[in-house]
Amino acid sequence: MRIGDLAKICNVTIKTIRFYETKNLLMPSEVDRWTGYRYYDESSVQRLSEIQYLKELGFSLKEIQNFSEEQIASKTKELQKQIKKLNQNIQELNSISKNELGELIMKSFVNDTQVVGKWQKVAVVEQKEDFVVGKSKNNEDIFPYDEIYFLPNGKPYWVISWTKGYVLIKDRKNPYEIIDGRMFVGVVDYKDGKVYNYAVYEKLDSKKYDADEICIKDNINIPFVKDDRAVGFWEQVDYVHSFEEFVPNQNFWQGEKVLKSYSLAPNGTGTLTFLNERALAIKWSKDVIINPNVCTASEYEIRTIDGNEYMFVEWKSGDYIYGGKVFGHYVFKKI
Repeated sequence: MRIGDLAKICNVTIKTIRFYETKNLLMPSEVDRWTGYRYYDESSVQRLSEIQYLKELGFSLKEIQNFSEEQIASKTKELQKQIKKLNQNIQELNSISKNELGELIMKSFVNDTQVVGKWQKVAVVEQKEDFVVGKSKNNEDIFPYDEIYFLPNGKPYWVISWTKGYVLIKDRKNPYEIIDGRMFVGVVDYKDGKVYNYAVYEKLDSKKYDADEICIKDNINIPFVKDDRAVGFWEQVDYVHSFEEFVPNQNFWQGEKVLKSYSLAPNGTGTLTFLNERALAIKWSKDVIINPNVCTASEYEIRTIDGNEYMFVEWKSGDYIYGGKVFGHYVFKKI
């Protein structure tokens, strides 16, 4: 085929083909010595398609010239870094909000190298001076974050981020102060914005953690054991802290819910659907629902109540993945 035919087949310009030839990326299969016409065959089509394909994947023409397995690995690593950066940018853009005047407010990060690392809560006090005399509270509901990680550059994880002088919980700024090596975090009341208590933390290390390495990952390599009672379609009907709180046809939980249904197949596969209709492929085995997307294995229990079957499933959200706590169970009715 002539160069014009090759250009049409591969949907490129003749100028592009000639440019690739100058870079030794593509050569004609034959050149008429008398006329100078270039001729191409099926291998030319394949080679030109490969070049276009690799360009779409982000490879430069220089990289395509010396294409190898090492370059694939290098490009994969490079793209992973770009994805990570883009995800961070998305989080930053989502953090931009409006104030009462409708003005856009952006987070401004100020570094504080002394706080980077892992901190553990040791007490909750009403006044900073109370810690010195050993007067502390044991109420876990007051700032229930047993451990806090200060990631480099204030990077967020779960609902936590920071900037110099503040720990941000769901964008609520809780002021901190370092006294004698300990961190006193003022617990801000969300109603009036005042500080009534201080959570006291001691530093465990100064490691520069990444969000991926601080999350809890359950053992999800669980062999499949069939449970005939579990097979089928389950629709969410409530969320409870304890089994005793559940009453059929009554809504115990008045807050926001996120799960809609489970569909569990006889072979140990299944689907988890959220209220926003987002769906995830999951696995299951007797007594446990496995979510490989976040590496959690949530125990379930099936109970028969008033002639209907209900499945109580541990809710392993960010409270568990980053805080190690399971506060309740979603309840599903078998349909």
